[in-house]
Amino acid sequence: MSHQKRPGPRGGGIALAVLAVAAILTAVFMSISDGHSRGQVAGLKAPAKPGRLTTIQGRLLGGGHFSTAQWKGKVIIVDFWGTWCPWCVREAPTIAKLYAKYHRHGLEVLGVSLNDTAAAVRRYRHAHPQETWPQLQDIHHSSEAIAQRLGIQGLPTELVIDRQGVLQHTLVGYAPQQLAADVRKLLPPGKPAH
Repeated sequence: MSHQKRPGPRGGGIALAVLAVAAILTAVFMSISDGHSRGQVAGLKAPAKPGRLTTIQGRLLGGGHFSTAQWKGKVIIVDFWGTWCPWCVREAPTIAKLYAKYHRHGLEVLGVSLNDTAAAVRRYRHAHPQETWPQLQDIHHSSEAIAQRLGIQGLPTELVIDRQGVLQHTLVGYAPQQLAADVRKLLPPGKPAH
């Protein structure tokens, strides 16, 4: 009686299958959130449209109320994000670099954390001290939900508001190059703002 050795599963086959699934999920996520394919989510209106006066207001992390109206004459990035969102965390260094470079020229940043606990945001900010801008806390499906009122459908989403308070661009998904281009267009290097 002879025993033949059967070929067993190759370890590389499992690794390839895992990579293939990861690639498919990444492609699906990017097609949903890259700004080119914006599916409508039930119960939400269309995302904020450029060309409209836009004021964001809400409850600050740690208490108190904040409104972008107090930043009259500034260019504003409103960053809708979550500590649980890997693309948001990946885009955060770009926002921090833009803030460091253009803040003295009139750039402000407002973070709007979605569905995070205050403790989770505090832990994140403690680990990222360069992100010094104000943070609003937004709980989805609450009566005060900022993201729901504006029709924000994916994270990260950045709103770019000009010095007159007019929304110039809504970026849905990971788009650091476009965000930087939008800021450069509205705040060319030159004399610092007063």
